[in-house]
Amino acid sequence: MTVNSLANFGVPGLNGDRSAVLQPILSNRFRALFFNFGTPGEVAPYDMTRQIRRFGRPQLEFEVQTLYSYVSTVYIGTRGEWATVDVVFIDDITNSVQRRVQEQVAKQQNFFDQTMSRAGENYKFEMDLDVLAGGQSAGGSAADPNIIQKWCFAGCHITNMNLGELTYEDATAMEITLTLRYDNVIGFNQDGFRMGVFSHSDEINSQSGVASTGTGAQGAISTTGATSTAITASGFASSGSFSAGGSVSISG
Repeated sequence: MTVNSLANFGVPGLNGDRSAVLQPILSNRFRALFFNFGTPGEVAPYDMTRQIRRFGRPQLEFEVQTLYSYVSTVYIGTRGEWATVDVVFIDDITNSVQRRVQEQVAKQQNFFDQTMSRAGENYKFEMDLDVLAGGQSAGGSAADPNIIQKWCFAGCHITNMNLGELTYEDATAMEITLTLRYDNVIGFNQDGFRMGVFSHSDEINSQSGVASTGTGAQGAISTTGATSTAITASGFASSGSFSAGGSVSISG
């Protein structure tokens, strides 16, 4: 006879839920695809994909505006801004990555001719970062069963290129490190559906919302009936109850 103790794993939830942690995404199961990088119109060259060593995931920061009113301070979020992402390639002896990197740099600024592109659309490229499940193959669709997450980066360009240094002290693989700035990124889940689909149309059309603060907890946890202690006019402790709304009833 076996004893199943697995149901006892995990932290308890509010509704009696309890289970072990879900399977995590593993950091080494991914691929990156590049579109219009370097050579104009080139679609997902495999040399760029197979030579990647590290690829950063998106980072987002919202600007914050501070509002001062009497003795209170309120913070509201304004525009979001995507942080740069670092991509590290293994530099190979056929220069398959290096020549594409130098071509992309030249698209942004040609250092021999001393010329630059007239508009961002002429040198910016796109990238797909696919988080994989571990399967043998994966297509380009976000709904491919081997793709757990797909992040589509748009309006990308190089802001920093680092080719590392040569040394007689060791024989490690040389790397090409690129810092990339992008205009936007959209994520898709394991079923190919876009994540982050909350719509502001209803609140805009109904002119809903005027306060700069939050609305507070809306019945998530009820504290009605909990015992509290207060001091009466006579100086003796008295028990009562309080509710989430902040009212306190004292029994004398």
